[in-house]
Amino acid sequence: MRVKEVERAFTLLGGAAHGPSEIAAASGLHVTVVYRILQSGIPTQYFVAMPGGRYRLGPGAATIGMQAMAHTPGVEVSHPILELLSRNLDAMAQLWVISPYGHPRQVLADYVPGRYDLESLGLTASSLVTMASSLRIGPTGRVMAAHLPPPLVDMVLARDVPPEAATAVLSNHEFRASLEQIRAAGYELGIEEIAGWGTVAAPVLWGDTPYGAISVLKPTSLLTDIAAVTVQTRAAAARLSVLVAGGRLSPAG
Repeated sequence: MRVKEVERAFTLLGGAAHGPSEIAAASGLHVTVVYRILQSGIPTQYFVAMPGGRYRLGPGAATIGMQAMAHTPGVEVSHPILELLSRNLDAMAQLWVISPYGHPRQVLADYVPGRYDLESLGLTASSLVTMASSLRIGPTGRVMAAHLPPPLVDMVLARDVPPEAATAVLSNHEFRASLEQIRAAGYELGIEEIAGWGTVAAPVLWGDTPYGAISVLKPTSLLTDIAAVTVQTRAAAARLSVLVAGGRLSPAG
C-alpha cells in the first residue's frame, strides 16, 4: 500500500523528477520510508535515480501501463458503437484516444463518416494530425483533459498551439474553467471550432482515468437538436467505458 502512495505522489507532483522529501510530503509517508521504497524499485527500473538525489518513474512503470492498455478493447468493439451513433444521428462519429508519450496528446483511433468524410471538415491529413493532436484543440481534447491530473493539464497548456488552430483555441483561463464544467455536465459542445461544424464530445473513462472521447460532428446548420445529440453521444461513451473496463453490456445496452 505504501508503494502505491509513492506511485500516486508522482501523479500529483508537477515535473518529471522529485526528491524523497517532495514525495514524502505528497504521499504523507515519512521520508525514510519513501527513500527505502524508491531504492527497492531501482533494480526493476520501476523508479530511476536521477542526478541531485531525485527520482522519476522508469520504464518498469511504463511497461505495466502498456500491459494494462494492451488489453483494452480495440476498433472491433468501438466501431459498432460508432456505426450506430452515426446512423441514429446522421452524423460523423469519431473515437479519439489519449496517448501519454512525450506529453498527453489525442489520436484519432476510429471513425464512421456517415454521409460525410474527413475532407469535408476542411482539414488535410497533415493538418488533422498536427492540429488535432493537441488536447488544446476541440471538445474531444477538453473532455479528456478534464479527467487528467492537474500536472498533466499544466503540460497541455505549456505546449505551443498549432498555428492552424490559434483562432479557435480557448485561453488558458477559459480552458481551465471549462474542465470543471465538463466534469459536472459529462460532455462538451463546440460550435464553429471547425468552420461550418458543430461537435458534441463525451469522455470514455477507464474508472477515473481518461481512455479517450467519442465525438459527433454535424454541419452547424443541421445541428438543430443539441439535447438529443448530447444524450446519445454520452450514452455511446458510457457503453464504451463499460467495455474498456472489462464489463459487459445488458441486452438493452
